[in-house]
Amino acid sequence: MKINYEKTLFPSAFFQKKQYVGYIHEHSLVYLDTPMLFLRGVKMIKRNASKFYKKIAEEMIWTSLGFDERKQIMTQVTDTKQIVYDTILKYISQEHELDLFVLNAKYDPTNKPVSIRDFFNSKHVEKSQGNKMVMDFIAKRDEEGKEDLEPGRFYYYIITHPDSNVNIDRKMRLVSEFKDTDKIDKLYYFKNLKDICASFFAFATIKKRKLEIQINSKKLKQSKITESDEQENNSKKRKSEIQSTSKILKQPKITDYWA
Repeated sequence: MKINYEKTLFPSAFFQKKQYVGYIHEHSLVYLDTPMLFLRGVKMIKRNASKFYKKIAEEMIWTSLGFDERKQIMTQVTDTKQIVYDTILKYISQEHELDLFVLNAKYDPTNKPVSIRDFFNSKHVEKSQGNKMVMDFIAKRDEEGKEDLEPGRFYYYIITHPDSNVNIDRKMRLVSEFKDTDKIDKLYYFKNLKDICASFFAFATIKKRKLEIQINSKKLKQSKITESDEQENNSKKRKSEIQSTSKILKQPKITDYWA
């Protein structure tokens, strides 16, 4: 198997195709007090991920490798699905710093370049290059008469208003305009964990299949051994019966003594 990281990864976990993590060993000495995490293909590294997402995802990965919150080795191994449930329940019941929920997006009002085909067919419609969510957010600000934002810049915002019926652009609130009375839409942030959770569930499924294969393989091996033992016992039994029968046939008659 060809992998991107060609040094020692232990402990390690292969979630699914092209997704694996592990503890890096780059030196002859292993420093367990400062473990380093290697990630490849895992959705923890993605564009515009909040610190909240990264913190939970990293904790779940460390736990799956056998480390606790303080990066100390644990003696008890936990099922990957249980790791997801326990971690999410833990963070649901906690209060968190506002900084964890900050996201960023670029305000780009410039129009997309028109394709040659659309230009000559006169079917082109001017569309903004920017994120639709951001453009809707800007339109909402214009409706409310708020200060214009400078184009071409990245802005930091938080998703508020915990109501699933409200459009996402109505939930966006600039960090500089966030009030103490505003409520963070934590459900939105937890829903964004679906990618990393899917990797953990896939890993649990793979482990279950491997365990089933091992169990079935042991059962098959045991059945073959049992069958072989039974055949051997039957063979010995038949041999013993044949020998007994031969002895009976070879017993001399009383007249043979007077012959």
